[in-house]
Amino acid sequence: MRTLTSFSLFIILSLTACQENKNQESNDKKSSNTSNIPSETTDSISSIDSTLIVRENFNRINAIKDWDSIDSANIHESTEGGIAKYYIKNNVLELIKVRNYGEGGYTLEDFYLKDGKMSFAFEQIYRYNTHFIDPKFDISKTQKFAEVRYYYFDDSLFNITSSDKETEKYYREDKQVEKEQRTMFDKLLKIKANGYDATGISE
Repeated sequence: MRTLTSFSLFIILSLTACQENKNQESNDKKSSNTSNIPSETTDSISSIDSTLIVRENFNRINAIKDWDSIDSANIHESTEGGIAKYYIKNNVLELIKVRNYGEGGYTLEDFYLKDGKMSFAFEQIYRYNTHFIDPKFDISKTQKFAEVRYYYFDDSLFNITSSDKETEKYYREDKQVEKEQRTMFDKLLKIKANGYDATGISE
């Protein structure tokens, strides 16, 4: 089972002129255009704008109640298999909900689409109290381990956050996380194109 996890904004001002030139330097900075803003600031502003677009799309999709169709497919991306559900409105795939089962727990992952690409993914990781074949296994003792949010814009992952900070740190540093998620997403699209048959795609 995949273990899949804000922004920093700073401006360093260095004043090297003598005291009599400080006011003039301050005025020069105020009059400078945005092209002189440090790249860190520009990147952060861009990320904030991208996050707003992702949230707007997320809210739009969650507001849909009368789906035209909801189709499903059995998938085999984990030891105990899983199921993917496809939500379609006006002939457009808007959302894919995936449940993958493992021997020690399961994951729920929702993929929100925009223009046929990933916009946002919300993952919930659950852990059983013990291995499911252990006599001490008790489904009622299953606990949520973490929630992970993945933000995409223009087909690029630009942010990961998690309720578990260690998971967040690991996911941010591990380049395989995005690769594995893209692989999973591509498989889900192929399964849909194959008439919701995962044969030869997810096995």
